Amino acid sequence: MAPPTGVVDPGWEHGVALDDRKKKVKCNYCGKIVSGGIYRLKQHLARVSGEVTYCDKSPEDVSLRMKEILQQRCRSSATRKLRHHLEDSYNYGNGQYHEDDDDAEEEEEKRCKGKKQSFSLLRSSGYVDPGWEHGVAQDERKKKVKCNYCGKVVSGGINRFKQHLARIPGEVAPCKAAPEEAYAKIKENMKWHRAGKRQNVPDDGDVRALTAVSQDEEEEEEEYGRYSKDKRRSFVSEGRRPKRVKGSSFMSPPSSSRQIRTYTGCSRREVTSSISKFFHHVGVPLEAANSLYFRKMVELIGMYGEGYVVPSSQLLSGRLLHEEISTIKGHLREYRSSWIITGCSIHADTWTNAEGKTMISFLVSCPRGVYFHSSIDATDVAEDSLSLFKCLDKLVEDIGEENVVQVITQNTGVCRSAGKLLEEKRKNLYWSPCAMHSTELVLEDISKLEYVSECLEKSQRITRFIYSQTWLLNLMKNEFTQGMDLLRQETTRHASSFATLQTLMDHKANLRALFQSNSWILSQTSAAKSEEGREVEKTVSSAAFWKKVQYVLKSVDPVMQVIRMVGGERLSLPYAYGYMCRAKMAIKSIHSDDARKYGPFWRVIDYHWNSLFHHPLYVAAYFFNPAYRYRSDFMAHSEVVRGVNECIVRLEPDNARRITALMQIPDYTSAKGDFGTELAIGTRTELDPAAWWQQHGISCLELQRVAVRILSHTCCSVGCEPKWSVYDQVTGECQSRFARKSRRDAAYVHYNLRLREKQLKRRMHDDDDDEGPPPSSLNYVLLDRLLPDWLVTCEKEEEEGLEDEDRDVEEEENCYEDSGNVYGDGEDNVDVYNDDLSDED
Repeated sequence: MAPPTGVVDPGWEHGVALDDRKKKVKCNYCGKIVSGGIYRLKQHLARVSGEVTYCDKSPEDVSLRMKEILQQRCRSSATRKLRHHLEDSYNYGNGQYHEDDDDAEEEEEKRCKGKKQSFSLLRSSGYVDPGWEHGVAQDERKKKVKCNYCGKVVSGGINRFKQHLARIPGEVAPCKAAPEEAYAKIKENMKWHRAGKRQNVPDDGDVRALTAVSQDEEEEEEEYGRYSKDKRRSFVSEGRRPKRVKGSSFMSPPSSSRQIRTYTGCSRREVTSSISKFFHHVGVPLEAANSLYFRKMVELIGMYGEGYVVPSSQLLSGRLLHEEISTIKGHLREYRSSWIITGCSIHADTWTNAEGKTMISFLVSCPRGVYFHSSIDATDVAEDSLSLFKCLDKLVEDIGEENVVQVITQNTGVCRSAGKLLEEKRKNLYWSPCAMHSTELVLEDISKLEYVSECLEKSQRITRFIYSQTWLLNLMKNEFTQGMDLLRQETTRHASSFATLQTLMDHKANLRALFQSNSWILSQTSAAKSEEGREVEKTVSSAAFWKKVQYVLKSVDPVMQVIRMVGGERLSLPYAYGYMCRAKMAIKSIHSDDARKYGPFWRVIDYHWNSLFHHPLYVAAYFFNPAYRYRSDFMAHSEVVRGVNECIVRLEPDNARRITALMQIPDYTSAKGDFGTELAIGTRTELDPAAWWQQHGISCLELQRVAVRILSHTCCSVGCEPKWSVYDQVTGECQSRFARKSRRDAAYVHYNLRLREKQLKRRMHDDDDDEGPPPSSLNYVLLDRLLPDWLVTCEKEEEEGLEDEDRDVEEEENCYEDSGNVYGDGEDNVDVYNDDLSDED
């Protein structure tokens, strides 16, 4: 099918057509001429074996993008054709089932015929068998396939080769060298071999990774007590399911040997209520409802149908847990393979658990992803630089010093001392202060400036008053803010404060309308008549107050942009120095270059960002980023040149390559050779800086190696969100060695699955599709940590609220006689905040 007019295939960004029909395309990276058009070039770039040799010089991001494009085309085309064909082939959609053996056999023949035609449709729509990712064809007919792991040449085609990988005995010798991830993936694909079934539509590899598939179906059935697979049959087809008849179920005829699952027909309300009971009974965080794993679990249970028996707790904590660990270690092997080129960063993420203990989570990141290594109780370590140094040094030894580019910790005195000790011992890596923590310290000191603190205190009085009055909060959300909250959560505490201040500014008109409404003016509640209520009303109506709020927000906005860039970008190091410089100049410009006005802000910034401004990695990343280096306002300070020289010496252990790299710098700065081509100039700001160097630094390989290792990293140590710390918060002291190991394994799987989900959402651009929690369901446990001054938490205010509760009930009912709840369905408005606040108070 031809693409719509005006749409250019993304593959043409990486190749050039050599004939009019565009059947021969030259790869921009390896120079190979690929026959077969743009689709075959994309297979070449995506490194899909079987039909074309893959490109080993294309950047990783290009390879991943081409693979995703091929998978999307395969899914859309195959699903469309299969759905149309299966509706004709299968007779499940009309709910008619034959009652005699002859009709059943005829139905089976039709189904088998439709299955064979479905596979041919898959092949014709561009579907590439997943087995070709692990082997290479040795002849034109692809009857002989060589295994990438053990080197064995398997005769019989791709199906026989997959039996070799899946270790299915009987027809071919099993592969003992294949990694566990490849074995599990191919075994899942080959389930039809034993069960007589096969998935009709290929799944997305990323989504399949969310599904925990058992490695031994027979053992699993024995433990679960399920029916035999050959006696199970689902009525759910690809396109539709049979109509549900109330009070009846589909039954198989007595003469049939097949046992058909029945459709019980429970209502959606019953299912939803059951899920709700589970969440509240076990105490599962409500944010878990937004988890990709939870949604995939519910989807697969629905597809399985009736008869599924949940695994026992022993199985979950035993074999299934170890299977998840094996899967995670398979991803880790993928990450390690890229460390030779990009290196990795070690993050020491410091946080406080529910018991008040200081914890440090150690993460390892690279452009391929982030994984959780371990977690320790650092209550004593955090105050002792020598103990912290020993922990970091042991971690570097475990990862491999040759792989580590930097170790990131908080920007405290203890961490700085430990970092210096580490750099003295390990000559080929850097200690780096966390840019997120440093910027949070900037916001903390800015909030202490006299006019800023005054503005924040008045704003906090507004939110404390509104959120302490249930009727007033419901009135605001129902009639003025369309269900939106005034509080806003960010990654850090003071960033959350200024984000909430921005929300107040956005709702300025709504807040004024609230305190000018008849519901407030005529209210007989004690809160409306109190001195605090009158003071809040006066503040909201004051034009001078809102002018100060606007002034503070304008002054802080450049710093907020830095903290969002550092926390949001996966590879933020190439942009950190430029963002910080621009933030300083923006603050100066906002205050009309008046040193009396911007001076206090600059002094705070210089105090906390000084270690970042002069850090060799930060200035070298600024220098090697083509988006900055070729701009007219590039700042070629002496510290930048000095930082570049120091990075080359520290990150390149070979002295001869150091000298060569230094001699290649003029070619880069003056854009000579490959650096000055039209393509290189046009992609300076479009490509990721590390990818730009991999593509255009091919004539300066020594300098390219150093630049890629510098530009492939982040500058933030925060990787695990506070609400992720489930196991460390809930589990107390473990005495036995077995209990400690079980706890570590559970935490290892928990953190890595959360990090994997975060990576999948980014890769699949699923953030826009994920609705997230509704505006009214704020996480008050997290808000108490991030916004303690913006909520009512003192016992005195709670006691006052209890005394006024009976007196206020009648007024609340009068206020809401004619108004519905937040969602407008006319039911009683049950407020979630009252319960949450009462529990916390």
